[in-house]
Amino acid sequence: MIKREMILAQNPWLTDVSVVAETTSTQIDAKNDLVDKKLFIADMQTQTRGRFGRQYFASNGDGIYMSLVLKISEDVKDYTILTAAAVLTAIENLTTKKPLVKWVNDIYLDNKKICGILVEHLLSSNSIIIGVGLNFNIESFPIALREKAGSLFTNETPTITRDILIAEIWSQFHQLSSSQDFFNIYKSHSFILGKTVEFEENGHTIIGTATDLTETGELIVNSDGLVKVLSSGEISLKKWL
Repeated sequence: MIKREMILAQNPWLTDVSVVAETTSTQIDAKNDLVDKKLFIADMQTQTRGRFGRQYFASNGDGIYMSLVLKISEDVKDYTILTAAAVLTAIENLTTKKPLVKWVNDIYLDNKKICGILVEHLLSSNSIIIGVGLNFNIESFPIALREKAGSLFTNETPTITRDILIAEIWSQFHQLSSSQDFFNIYKSHSFILGKTVEFEENGHTIIGTATDLTETGELIVNSDGLVKVLSSGEISLKKWL
C-alpha cells in the first residue's frame, strides 16, 4: 500500500492524501469530496477511463492511479501541459528513463504509452480534477494493447517505489506552476512536432505537418498550405509518422 505520510511530507501544500486499496475511479472519489488540494490514490481502479471516455488497462498494485482536486487559478494557462511536464520532470529526476509526450496528454517511453492525463473542469464549483494513470511496473498487458502500451519499468526491478514517484510528481507540479517553465519542458519533450499527423475534423480526415504549439497548448498544423490550430478538447490524433 502506498504511504500517504511520505507524500504529504514532501508536499506540505497538499491539504490531505486519501489512499485506498481499490475504487471504481479516483476521479469519481474526487468529485464526491471536492476539497481543494486533496489527492486521491488507489492501488487499483475498476472503471478506468481517459479523454473522450476511452478505457485503459489497470493492474492491481502495479500502476499509479490518482486524482487531485484544485481550485482553478488564472496563473495556469493549461493544467494538462503542467501535469505532463511534472510527470516528465519527475521521471527524469528519479530515473535514467527518457520519456516523451504525445499531444496532448499521453506520456510515451520507447514508443509505447505509459501514462495518460485527464483534466476535468467543474465550473459549478470553480474546481478542476486532475487524473493521472501511470503504468509503473506492469509485466503483461492484454494482447490487444501489447503493441501500444508500455510501463515505466518492464522486465526489470524498479529502482524507485510508487510512493517516491508520486511525491516527486506533485512536488514538481507545485514548483512548475509557480515558475511557468512547464510549457518549455512540455514542448521540448514533444515527439509530434515536425511529424506528419492525421486527424478528423467535422467528419473529414485531414493530413498535415505538426509545426508548433500555442501557449495554451493548441497544436498548429500545416495542411497543404492551410494553417490549422487544433484544440485538444475537440481533436484527437489518429496517426503520426
